[in-house]
Amino acid sequence: MKTARNGGAKSWSKDRTKSSRWPMSGPRTAKVILYLVAPGMVAGLAVWGGSIFVRSVRHSEFFELRKIRTAGLERLKKSEVMDHLPSPSGKTLFDLNLASLQGALLTEPWIKEVTVRRDYPDTLSVHVVERRPVAVLVGRPASAIVDDTGSIIEQWSSTGEVPPAWSGLPVVHGIEAAALRRQDPRAVAGFSAAMEILRTPSLEPGEDLDLDVGRIDDVRVQRHGYWIRLGGEPFDQKWHRFFSVENEIERRHSEVREVDLRFPRRVIVR
Repeated sequence: MKTARNGGAKSWSKDRTKSSRWPMSGPRTAKVILYLVAPGMVAGLAVWGGSIFVRSVRHSEFFELRKIRTAGLERLKKSEVMDHLPSPSGKTLFDLNLASLQGALLTEPWIKEVTVRRDYPDTLSVHVVERRPVAVLVGRPASAIVDDTGSIIEQWSSTGEVPPAWSGLPVVHGIEAAALRRQDPRAVAGFSAAMEILRTPSLEPGEDLDLDVGRIDDVRVQRHGYWIRLGGEPFDQKWHRFFSVENEIERRHSEVREVDLRFPRRVIVR
């Protein structure tokens, strides 16, 4: 009998323990579910509220574009820059695609580099680096001014005369603007030769120079009223020979038509 009672008591204790681990009461289950779900709900509400806040800020009148500030302009006018930008009416700074604006501005031939930035709360700043003309290409049917990279800045129908605004620039013959624009190898080689000559240290900036690079193996430069015949590249040693006897040549200036430097260690004056 004792054994049976002890065994019964033991069995009853196990059953009670098992039943205490299983299904919880309704209120307790709801608390657990709420405990598990609440963080996700809070996070979702935060994201939703944040997106509404960001949307309201992006379209706020406080950030409406009211001013466009330009810097770095020399030859260009502000109105010419504005022609490449969209109307600011009704736009905020957040509506602007800066990369797109930069690309639009770079279609202006005078602009070499440009930086566009938002200056909060209501200003778009545009900083421009303009191209600098270094020479006039005289050709048919068009002439043009170019910078030191060979980029065509302005072009006009060739009349044989250089517009007054560019009359102080060296004149380059033998290169067509259209050929240089499409990177024709002969035009590129001719322009490279012209730039090497224009970078010659002993030539003074603003000198009245005419360059003929139509034949890359027979490059000529007109200076002080006579032609200097350089032949092909490189030119540095040839210029050195020329400047070593320049004073003597200048003394005979009225008699000189051409100085030929094509032959090694020789200066032939005609």
